[in-house]
Amino acid sequence: MLKKEIEQEKMKRSSIIRDIKSARNRLAYKLADKTAISQLSQISKNTTKNIGFLRRKKEQLEFRVATEAFTVDAERDLIRKKNEIEKELDEALKSFRLRKKLEFIEKDIDQLGKQLTELDAKIKESDGRLDILYSELRSITGAERKRQQRPDGKRQQREQPKQQEVSLADIAIIKDKKPDKPDMDGFDDSVLN
Repeated sequence: MLKKEIEQEKMKRSSIIRDIKSARNRLAYKLADKTAISQLSQISKNTTKNIGFLRRKKEQLEFRVATEAFTVDAERDLIRKKNEIEKELDEALKSFRLRKKLEFIEKDIDQLGKQLTELDAKIKESDGRLDILYSELRSITGAERKRQQRPDGKRQQREQPKQQEVSLADIAIIKDKKPDKPDMDGFDDSVLN
């Protein structure tokens, strides 16, 4: 019964850990996305003109080209101006979309941060529950060990294997520093070696 609870709690904890890993991966992706988009939006900050104004101006030029009679050169100038305004409008729309996307990414980052703090709290709660279950298991197994004690009240001691003692003489040959026979020629042979 207790072991089943421990296994269930371990499974719950491992699923929380999987959730934390996926949330951290998403957070890392969102942070990288945020830095890339913020760099792009800094590049396009100068194109943050009023989108509504550019649209109205474009429609006015289209209306003038369609309804009024111009010379060929004047009509070309209006079409060229209309194309320039369209380019400005496209750049303004791109920067607007980037800013909106950046706002959504920042909201996602906040949500992921909150989710990670909740998951961390769940992990701590699960760890506390596992600690309690393990202490209960230890107390139960400790009670069983008390029943296995010897009749005189002493616990059985495990016998540790005795190590064989090894002397230095078994490992190496020890040489005596004094020579066995005195040197007859009177010279110190240790200097030569």
